[in-house]
Amino acid sequence: MVVLRHTHLLARRGFLGATLGGATLIAAAHGTVDAAEPGTDGTLRPKEIHPATRRAIDLGSQFLRWQSDAGGLDPVKCPYRTPGRFNAYHLHAFAPMVRALYRLYHETDSREYKLAADRYAIFYMNCIHDPRVPYVNKATLDGHERNLLSSAWMFGKALSPCYEQFCRHNPDEDAFELKAHAVFRWLQKHRREDGYFGVGYPLGDQPDAQFSCDLGEVGNGLVGFYSVSNHEPALTDAIGLAQYFLTEHADGSGRGVWSSPLGTWLVGPWPGTGAEHFSVQDFSRVGWGFSSWIVADFLLRLRPHLKDEAMRDQIAEKCVKALGWCYETCQFDDGAHGMFGRDDKWVGMGAAAVLLHALLKRENLLSPEATEAFDARLEKAWRWLMDHTSRETFPPDGYIKVAGTTSKKPLENLVWLMAWTVEALIEGSLLFPT
Repeated sequence: MVVLRHTHLLARRGFLGATLGGATLIAAAHGTVDAAEPGTDGTLRPKEIHPATRRAIDLGSQFLRWQSDAGGLDPVKCPYRTPGRFNAYHLHAFAPMVRALYRLYHETDSREYKLAADRYAIFYMNCIHDPRVPYVNKATLDGHERNLLSSAWMFGKALSPCYEQFCRHNPDEDAFELKAHAVFRWLQKHRREDGYFGVGYPLGDQPDAQFSCDLGEVGNGLVGFYSVSNHEPALTDAIGLAQYFLTEHADGSGRGVWSSPLGTWLVGPWPGTGAEHFSVQDFSRVGWGFSSWIVADFLLRLRPHLKDEAMRDQIAEKCVKALGWCYETCQFDDGAHGMFGRDDKWVGMGAAAVLLHALLKRENLLSPEATEAFDARLEKAWRWLMDHTSRETFPPDGYIKVAGTTSKKPLENLVWLMAWTVEALIEGSLLFPT
């Protein structure tokens, strides 16, 4: 068992050093992380902890500090909670934190990570609502416009990792079973004839944006829900949605979002720009590190459940190509990764590439040619990640400006990327044990 000995929280300007809205970000400085194992003489001796695991603990422990008594991101303690009334973007960080915290629990045996993950999951499950009929995603309450928290991606994240991982870590607790089945039914309000599901909000003159990132979250939720419940309609829906990601995009159509010229998934099928992190990038013309990892994660989780060998092969082929896009289009010479290309350097985008590469290795889906082409890229990404995730070197907000064409909005997405970084550091400690 790894025993965590906590020191007081220390301000370290170099580690997660940022001032946002007047709030200085403080690092959770765990001075020592010790493990013990029996020696040949029967006494307990210190066990070496991988430096990447130590960094994952430092970074993930921020999520403990930022948690409110109610289980959400505390609006005072957390500098990455957008000020104002609770809105859709306030939900962005929860699912990635839940995954990262449960992963830290498995790495350290420290129950504080499990308890925090449980509480974040419970908070999230209690925030979402059933959709109105006919569907709208906003309402006015006491003169204030409020989001009804019933978009499809919200339901996807609720089903997995929130419900799925909560169940796996609390096998004797079935309090959310009925809620999960209700969420699955609510999701049906977002069914479409072209892309199977919509995301639940419009884009320009289109009734639904159909963003690949959001729908990847929906797919992951369906697979996670099915893996816990064995509810066959969830698997049917996951397979139906997967076709959206395997279908080549055609201008003017919402049936597919794969781009052969790019070698990854488009942000969405419809023209537009100006959403989170975007400046002038056209949704229907560019790939995105968020989509490449999230969609691949969904498809690769779905793949073992498929009997159709042709579909299994399509998934493998496209996910390997998406990894190639991450390296060939987004990786800088020093190993850093951009979002839509070599734009700005984001710690979390490097983490996403490491996670995708690790998953493809684990599933044994990389050919000898792909392995030869990508492994050197992986090592560069990993070395850059290690060089930029210590307490002294983590760049403010996990971001280094190069072109300045990506933005840091919304704040919650910065936590999302930190959570991916926690997972990638743990994955990397397995890929690079020395």
